[in-house]
Amino acid sequence: MTCGIAAAVVAVIAVIAVIVTVSGSGGGKDGSGGSAPSAAQTTSAAPGKITKAMYDRVRTGMTEREVTAITGPCESSAEDEVAGVKGKVLTCRGAESFSAATFTFTNGRLAAKSQVGLGGDAAGKGTMTKEKYDRLRTGMSLKEALAIAGTCEKNSDTDVAGTSATGYTCTSADGLGNASLTFADGKLVAKAQAGLE
Repeated sequence: MTCGIAAAVVAVIAVIAVIVTVSGSGGGKDGSGGSAPSAAQTTSAAPGKITKAMYDRVRTGMTEREVTAITGPCESSAEDEVAGVKGKVLTCRGAESFSAATFTFTNGRLAAKSQVGLGGDAAGKGTMTKEKYDRLRTGMSLKEALAIAGTCEKNSDTDVAGTSATGYTCTSADGLGNASLTFADGKLVAKAQAGLE
């Protein structure tokens, strides 16, 4: 894989993460101010409220109709055509507080998906430390990296130009720090951290 493809994959994931973060900031609250049932408790949700179980069933390559048959209705947050390639982004509010999922389609097929907060509170309690983060090296396999990182939540899948990429968020035990890991074709291509000590 060339550096250009790796950079493009990382850029796509970064853009998707920003879209999900922005769109997820107001979604997912129920009328009582509490959170809705977690994905572990139910695989269905109120209309327009996606669960982690629903999100996990969605696969790249699906049509919009196939995706929304699983997720229920979602909002179209962006739509454009560039150089003959039609793009569309759907954003689905999550069943957990401050959670959402984003699905990006190119020419009618799902090219990328990402989520934030669908795993509930359990996803925010990992074992990542600065020492573990410093041991991670680009080029490591997914298995090698996750063996060091410990508990991480998979938060994105991308399939662009025949290159598959996945993103993981690994939180610290106190939930205040985290590391973002990006893998392309099973190898670590990028890492970033905030608040790790």
